[in-house]
Amino acid sequence: MTTAPPATRTIVHVAQIEISRESGMGRVAWHWQRAFAARGYDFVHIGPAAVGRPVHPALFPFAAYRRYARLGLRPAAILVHEPAGLPFVLARRPAIVFSHGLERRAWETVLAWSSRPELRVRRRSRLLFPWWRLAPADYALAHARALLVLNADDLAYARRRYRRREEDVLRFRNGVEPWDGPRGPERPVTSGPATVLFVGSWLPRKGTATLVAAARLLDARGLRPSFVLAGTGLDAAQVLAPWPAGLRPAVRVVPRFPAGEEAALYAGADVLVLPSFYEGQPLALLQAMAAGCCCIASDVAGNRDLVDHGVTGLLHPAGDAERLADCLAECLAQPLLRRRLGESARRAMAGRSWEAVAGEVADFVERIIARGRAAP
Repeated sequence: MTTAPPATRTIVHVAQIEISRESGMGRVAWHWQRAFAARGYDFVHIGPAAVGRPVHPALFPFAAYRRYARLGLRPAAILVHEPAGLPFVLARRPAIVFSHGLERRAWETVLAWSSRPELRVRRRSRLLFPWWRLAPADYALAHARALLVLNADDLAYARRRYRRREEDVLRFRNGVEPWDGPRGPERPVTSGPATVLFVGSWLPRKGTATLVAAARLLDARGLRPSFVLAGTGLDAAQVLAPWPAGLRPAVRVVPRFPAGEEAALYAGADVLVLPSFYEGQPLALLQAMAAGCCCIASDVAGNRDLVDHGVTGLLHPAGDAERLADCLAECLAQPLLRRRLGESARRAMAGRSWEAVAGEVADFVERIIARGRAAP
């Protein structure tokens, strides 16, 4: 009887992204790569560049698995993004599935809000998405060796729906970049119009319509802050289209920005808003809190893991433009409130370095590896 060779000190990472500090998931993977490299592992990423020509997301899992098979590796573990997990789990590879927001729970959230015009789900998507995206993700989450999930709601959902044991699931944390800008009492209190910052893709699920509606309400109350919309991914004309003509001169659109300019955005903001309908664990909110920025976010999974209402920021019901406007009006009128909330947020982020949180992921993965080796 031939004995298979032992697994090497290799971690394979599979996701339909490229590793880069310039994107959200890419930044997380960049720090995970460093953490495993520091422990002597080779970190092999299989993403779009490794697979070849662009493929539909439904086909990427199988294209990635073919690429993995051609490499001839015997990895200690495979970290595979939830939508790509099916072929690796079916083939009984040492797969640990990670999620940046559980696909099934996100879909249920979208459907719950689909009566709103900006979040309407097309009939074709209702029919096909559950088959090509959700069913494979369900199988991977139920049968993978272990799971990495991103917030408390996802953790509870994974344990309930997929019947995962507590020791098989880690709620991992995202980190924050070192902050060398003004902190707490050092942050200037602006004398002119306050600046409201939004960082994220300009998508309906990010609550963009709620933000525009809140800006209208503020204007009707005679409150006219300036708005900076950064990382939108869309040009100014597309982003400004739903804004009233009278407000557009007060809105600056930054479609993309390098990581090196991130600190300047937060340093120049009086308030960060994140009115999303769904989040995993938003890097923009984490970084704004680490910068001591006053944060106003929707009361949804991911956000409420981070913001303690009235202590480290303010929460408002998702989709409620009037409550968002109320929160903004309260903070815009009270510089000392902004400072208190921002300083509390900064303290809450202490110890949340990328090195620390990526180390927690590496610790968990090594425990799963060791448990697999010890199994008969």
